[in-house]
Amino acid sequence: MLLLIWEVIAHTVPKSPLRASPIVPPIEFIFGEALLGMSDYWKLPFLAPVPELGGEQTYWGAFLALGYHSAATLMRVIVGFVIGSLVGLALGLVCSWSATVRRIVGGPLHLIRMCPLLALIPLFQYWFGANNIGAVIYISYGVGVYYFVATINAVENVPSRYLESAATFGATQLQIYRWVTIPAVLPELFSSIYLTLGLAWTAAIGAEYIGVDSGIGRMIIWADYFSHTGRMALVTIVIVIFSMLSFKACDGLQRYLLRWMPKVSAATTMPIPAAD
Repeated sequence: MLLLIWEVIAHTVPKSPLRASPIVPPIEFIFGEALLGMSDYWKLPFLAPVPELGGEQTYWGAFLALGYHSAATLMRVIVGFVIGSLVGLALGLVCSWSATVRRIVGGPLHLIRMCPLLALIPLFQYWFGANNIGAVIYISYGVGVYYFVATINAVENVPSRYLESAATFGATQLQIYRWVTIPAVLPELFSSIYLTLGLAWTAAIGAEYIGVDSGIGRMIIWADYFSHTGRMALVTIVIVIFSMLSFKACDGLQRYLLRWMPKVSAATTMPIPAAD
């Protein structure tokens, strides 16, 4: 339905004076001329002609360009997401465990998380460089700050009766934290993983759009420079596909790590009719 609506709009809006830049590119244009034009972004002088060096545009070169730049972005997202999640989770657990640590680092970290993420891109590029390292650190920062707050909130939401029951059976504070608190916060943390994953993709595209010289975000700015709307729409489709696949992977990981949780069957949730 959405494709049909898009196609109708594409053929009813006014025509653009630029042939390669329709205001709303139709589907056949996106997967035809725009896809072929993506070969302009293939820069390596092997496997396919390089249009920048006088070679012809080819669909093979277009797929190579999409694959190369998508792999660069995917690598940054994965590495930044993993590092940021682990650091944010560790800091959140430490702050929740120790009141002293919470007083020392809790305030500054809460202040840092108030800074607009996109506004910090130039600073991160100045500090760490407009390269893979700078982009990964930037993504890790955005994910880590969010996960730090999510972890603290998750620990605070653990029902006190869980902790009291474990203490009644003689568990130490460390044992309670290891065997009760951490497993109890995992479901809530996994509900936040989808938000942080979306944040990681946003941070990656933002970092590439402004400074990094490769990746999907850089392809968008190349297309934007020449007003190639079809190429921009195609790259957007690629981003959506990768985002959906990454969410699917996180869903599988969640099911595996939380397989110990009891499953609620439909029979147990059905209301029991009252006796006459």
